[in-house]
Amino acid sequence: MEDRFRYSAVRQRIIDAMRTDLMGPLSDEEVLDENPKHAYIIGLLAPQKNMSKGTEDDTSEQEIESVLSYEDGEDYTAGEDDDNEPINTTHFQIPSSIGISFYVSRQTGSISLDVSWGDYAKSTEKVTSKDGKEVDKASYIIIPMKESVFVDFATFDRTKEYSLICDSNVKIHVSRILLKQGYALVTAYVMNRRKNSESNLESLMFQVNIKAYDANEQNIFIAEHICRKVLAADEFYFEQRPIMGRGRGCAASWGKVIDGKTSYVKSDFIPQYEFPGVSAALPRFDKFFFSMRFMSVKKRKDEIIAKLNVLADTYEQWISEKLRSDQKMAEVKFASEVGNKVIEECDSALRRIREGINLLIENDDAFEAFCFMNRAMLLQRNIMNYSKKHGGGVTCNFGDFADPKNPDNDFGWRPFQIAFILMNLSGIVYPEHRDRQIVDLLYFPTGGGKTEAYLGLMAFAIANRRLNKADDPFNRDGGVTAILRYTLRLLTTQQRDRITKMVVAAEMIRKKEFPKFGTEPISIGFWVGGGVTPNKFDDLKENSERPYEAKKQRNLIYKQLLTCPFCGKPLTENEFYIDTEKKSVDIYCGDSDCVFYKYNPNKMQIPVYLVDEQIYSKCPTIILSTVDKFAKLPWDPKTNAIFGRVDRYCSRHGYVAIGDSHENSHRKSGDLPAAETTLVKPFLPPELIIQDELHLITGPLGTVYGAYETIIEDLCSYEDGNKKIKPKYVVSTATIKNAPEQTKCLYARKETTQFPPNGFEIGDSFFIKEIPVETDPFRKYVGVCAPGQSVKTTLLRTYAVILQTVFELSKQDEFKDIIDPYYTLVGYYNSIRELGGAVRLLQDDIPKRMWRLTKKYGYEHPRYLDRIRNIEITSRMTSFEIPKKLKQLETTYEESNCLDTAVATNMIAVGMDVDRLGLMVVTGQPKQNSEYIQATSRIGRAFPGLVVTIYNPYRPRDLSHYENFTGYHSQLYRFVEGTTATPFSARARDRVLHALVISAIRLKYPEFAANDTAANIDNLSDNQINEIKAVIFERLNIIKPTVREDAENEIDQFIDWWKMLSHNQKSLRYYVFTTDRYNRLMNYYSENCTDSEKATLSSMREVENAANMYYYTEG
Repeated sequence: MEDRFRYSAVRQRIIDAMRTDLMGPLSDEEVLDENPKHAYIIGLLAPQKNMSKGTEDDTSEQEIESVLSYEDGEDYTAGEDDDNEPINTTHFQIPSSIGISFYVSRQTGSISLDVSWGDYAKSTEKVTSKDGKEVDKASYIIIPMKESVFVDFATFDRTKEYSLICDSNVKIHVSRILLKQGYALVTAYVMNRRKNSESNLESLMFQVNIKAYDANEQNIFIAEHICRKVLAADEFYFEQRPIMGRGRGCAASWGKVIDGKTSYVKSDFIPQYEFPGVSAALPRFDKFFFSMRFMSVKKRKDEIIAKLNVLADTYEQWISEKLRSDQKMAEVKFASEVGNKVIEECDSALRRIREGINLLIENDDAFEAFCFMNRAMLLQRNIMNYSKKHGGGVTCNFGDFADPKNPDNDFGWRPFQIAFILMNLSGIVYPEHRDRQIVDLLYFPTGGGKTEAYLGLMAFAIANRRLNKADDPFNRDGGVTAILRYTLRLLTTQQRDRITKMVVAAEMIRKKEFPKFGTEPISIGFWVGGGVTPNKFDDLKENSERPYEAKKQRNLIYKQLLTCPFCGKPLTENEFYIDTEKKSVDIYCGDSDCVFYKYNPNKMQIPVYLVDEQIYSKCPTIILSTVDKFAKLPWDPKTNAIFGRVDRYCSRHGYVAIGDSHENSHRKSGDLPAAETTLVKPFLPPELIIQDELHLITGPLGTVYGAYETIIEDLCSYEDGNKKIKPKYVVSTATIKNAPEQTKCLYARKETTQFPPNGFEIGDSFFIKEIPVETDPFRKYVGVCAPGQSVKTTLLRTYAVILQTVFELSKQDEFKDIIDPYYTLVGYYNSIRELGGAVRLLQDDIPKRMWRLTKKYGYEHPRYLDRIRNIEITSRMTSFEIPKKLKQLETTYEESNCLDTAVATNMIAVGMDVDRLGLMVVTGQPKQNSEYIQATSRIGRAFPGLVVTIYNPYRPRDLSHYENFTGYHSQLYRFVEGTTATPFSARARDRVLHALVISAIRLKYPEFAANDTAANIDNLSDNQINEIKAVIFERLNIIKPTVREDAENEIDQFIDWWKMLSHNQKSLRYYVFTTDRYNRLMNYYSENCTDSEKATLSSMREVENAANMYYYTEG
C-alpha cells in the first residue's frame, strides 16, 4: 500500500509540472525570459471588448436560464442529444471574465470573496549577443495581486458590481437569485475591464482565481441536489458526492463536505478528481474462502454447502442491517419511492442464491457439474500461469503449476462471482424454470472479474448438459452449448485467450474422465468476419487466376492462433494441418513438452476451429462470435448447425446441417478412405447466450441486432411437450442505464435483473465496496481547457510537458523504480482524423516544445521521441496486428523498445487489459459518457492512474463538462446515457424484415434451404407462413405491438413480390454473383441493388454505411 502512495506522488509531480508550464507561476517572484502571453495558455483574462450596458446583463440572463434548469431537476452535463459542434469564431479569443456559481440559504446575509491574479511588468537590459553585438534583452517580472471583497446581500436586490481598490478596472460582478425552496443561487464573476487592447501585456490578467467563503468559516454553501425542486431519480445514490458549485469559463472545486455543506467554493483551471477504486473482497471472506480446488472435491459436499450458506447468511444480514434498519426507511416517501424497491431486488437476489444452493444439495448431477466447473476454472488458471512463463522462454514444468500441495496454485472465487453463478443454476438445470425467462445483467466495474463469472457459468452448463443424457429427440453429447458474443475485434482478441484456455482445461478433464462428460470433444469455434478468418475451404485452394489469394487466406488462419493455448509457445505454419478435401484444419503444437505436441503417440489436437465450414461440421461446444456475424443467417443454410440443427453425419466431413446438400457417400480419394453419411439426431440447441459489453449494442447496430435476435432465439428454442423452451440470456457491462428497456427491445424478455442489485449508497452493494482514496489512491482525472488557444496548441503543450516531466523523473533515484506506468502516454481521440493530426504533432511540434522546456527549466537534454516507438490502435488495424501491439504496450521503460506513445480511438474503449498502463490523455469529451468511462478505465488497473482530459472550449458540451468537472467526475456513472434500440421501427423493418423471413424459411424448412429452391416459393404453405409470422409477432407483441398490422402487411407484400419474381423468365436463386442466367432474391447491401432484388445485410457493421435522402416536391 505504501508503494501506491509513492505512485500517487509521481502523478502529482506530473500534475504540478503541467500547472507550472500551462498556467504558472514558477514562483511568487517569477522572472520570465519570454512573454507570459506565450508562456501561459490558461488562467488568463483579456480586456472586455465592446462593453455596453447590454453585455453587463448578459451573465444575469444566462443565470436565470440556468436556475430554471436546476429547479426542474435538469442537468445538461450529460445531455444525450446536445449539439457539440464548435461555435463559429473568426479567431481564438481570450475570455474577459470567469466565475463560480453556488447555492446558499436565503438567510445567509453575506459572503466573502478573495480575488487574486498576476500582472507582469516588462523590463529590458543591454546584453552582448554571441556575435559580440549589444542587444536589448527583455524580462518579465510577476506582480502578485490579491484583494478581498465583502458581499452583503442586504445592499442589493439582484446584482451588484464591485470595483477593486488595487485596480478599479477589475470588477467583481455578483448576482443572487432567490429560489422557491428557501435557497439562493449566487454567481460571482471576475471581469477584466482594463482599457488597453488585448495585445498589450499590461492589459492581461494571469493566474486568475476567485474564492467564495464565509468570514466565520462556517459551512454555508449547500449541495446542488438539496436546493433543487425535483430530485433526480438516481441522485440519492450520490449524496455522499454532492455537487457544490460550477465554474463559468473555468472549473470549480470546494472544501470538505459535511451533511451536504462546505465552507468554500473556488475557481480552478486545472481541476483534479481522484476516482475511488472498488473491491470485490468482503471482510468475512478471505482470498481462498471459495477455493476452486476445495470446491472441486465432491467428497466435501457438506463443507462446500456450508461455505455457500455463509455467503447467503451474510448477505441476508447485510440486507437487514444496512437496508431495512436504515434511518431513511422511516421516511414514508423514501421508503415508498426508493427503499422498498431496492430491498425487494436484494431479497430476490438472495432468494435465487439460496435456491441455487438448495439445487446443489438436492441434484447430484448439478453438484457434479458444479465440481467440474471449479476443476475447469482452476485448471484454466494453472494453464494461464504456466503458458505465460513457458511461452516467455522460462524453463518450467506444468506439474509445478498444478501441484495441489502448493497453495500458490489455488485460486478463489470472488463472492460476487460465485453468487452470480448460484443465482443462475436453476435456470440452466431446469429449462422450464421461471429464471430461464429473465435476462441476467452482470453489472460490474471494468476489471472487476465479470469474465470469470460467466466463464464459470459456461463450464457448468457444458457439464450439466453432458451429464443429463435424456431419452428425447436431441443429442446432448456435443453440439453448441453456449454462444458468447462481442462487438469489437480488440475485445475478442484478448478475451478469447482466457476462454480458449478454459475450453482446453475442460477438454483435458473430459478426456481424463472419459466418457462421463461425453464422447464429443469440448471445443471452441471462432465465428467471426470473413476478413478475420476464412469462410470456406475453397478459399484455401490454389487458384491460377488468383495466385496469392489462397496464401492470404491461409495467413488469416495462422494469425488467429499465434500461440499454443496450453504452453504459450508460438505456433508456426507447420502446426496447422490444412486439408481442403477433408475440409479440416487440425492444429497441434511444436513443443515436445506440450499435451498438444504433434508427434505424441496419442496426439491430441488443439480444440479450436477457425474456418466457418469446419465450425458447421464440428458443432463446437462454444461459439465465440462478433455480433455482426449473425447477419449470415439468410445467406447460408449451413448456419443451421450452429443451433444444433443437424440430421446427418459424414465420416469424412463431419456433421451436416438440416437442409444442406451433401453426398450420401464418398469414394476413396488419395489418402482419404471411403466415407458414408448416416442419419443422426439433432443436438439440443444452445442453452446459454452471453452478450458482453451490452452498452455497445445500441443505435443502428442495436436496432438491427434486435431484429435478427428474433430468428436467433427461435432457432435456439425447442418444444418440450406443449411448452416452448427458450435459451438463457446473460449480459454484462460496466456502464449502462435503462437496461431493462434495452434488453426488452433486444431480447423480448419482460424481466431483467441486475446483479449485484444496488444498495442505498453508490459505494456499497454488499458484493462491491468502494475503497476510500485516502487509504488507496486509484485513478485521478485532471482537466485542461484553454480558451483563446487552438486545441492543437493545448494538446502539444500538454503532451510535451507530461512526456518531458516523466523522462526527468525516470532519471531520479527516488522515482525510477515506480515511473514505468507513466512512461508510455496513451492518447485517446474521438476520430481517426483527429488522431492523424496528433501523429504529425508527435513527429515535429512536440519534440520542438520539449527542447524549449529543456532550455527553460535547465534540463540536461530533451526526451527523444522515436517514430517507431509510437503505435496506433484504431479500426485500421488488422486483427492479427492487435496481439503484437498489445505486447508492445506491456514493454517496460527499462527496455529499449518501450513505447513513448500509443494513440488510439474507441477501439481500446473495451477489452484492452494491459496492467502496466497508468497515463492517458483524452482529447475532447467523447460523445458517450459510457465510452469515456470505458476508455479511461484502461488506465490505472494495477497502479494509481492519471487521466488528463483536454477540452475544446469552442464545443458547448466540452465546455459544460469542464465547468462541472469535479461534479461530473464525482458522479461519473450517473451521467451514463440511456441506450436505444428500435428493432421494428418502420426504417428497421424496411432494412431487415425480409431477411428475417428468408432466414426463417431457409433454416426451418429444409425444402427451401438450397440456393435454387428460392424459385419454389409457391410451395410455401399457409401453415408455414403463419408459423413464421407467429415467431415475429410473438416478439412484436412485447417490443412494439402497435406495428403488428403493418408488419403483417409487409410480410405478405414481400412474399407476394417473391412469388412474382419466381415466375420471371430467368430462374430465381437466393443469390448469384451475376444475373446473366438467373435472377437473385438478395444482393449485398453495399452493392447497387436493382428493383428486382432485396438489398440484404451480410454484416451488421454495414448498418451505418449509407444514408438515404428523400426529396419531395409539392404538385
